[in-house]
Amino acid sequence: MTSPESTDERAAAYNRGLDAGRIEQRLDGHDEHLRHINGSIDSMTQALQSLTEELRANVFQFSAGVTADRRDTRERENIAAVRVQEAGFVESKRTVRWTAWQRGFAVVGAIILMVNFGLGLYVAFNR
Repeated sequence: MTSPESTDERAAAYNRGLDAGRIEQRLDGHDEHLRHINGSIDSMTQALQSLTEELRANVFQFSAGVTADRRDTRERENIAAVRVQEAGFVESKRTVRWTAWQRGFAVVGAIILMVNFGLGLYVAFNR
């Protein structure tokens, strides 16, 4: 037969087994929870990587746009400077520089024209 000590030993062993089963069950639950957390971390890592790639693409596109705008602005400024120079050159060619004797003849001609016009009106209205 079994002695009371062996029964106590068996009961203690049984209780240890129950405790070990509960601990193993709890550990299995923790393992499952950790796998779930690791999966969440992996999906977050992938989402951050795709967001980083999208952000880099947007920054590159913005940088290219800014560079193009700067280049266009410089080209417009260069074109405007050339047009101003051309306009100055054309304006200087259009400007007529009269000498003193040409101005004198122009004044005398204008006076003669005004006198003739006045005489013409005088003759026309005094008939």
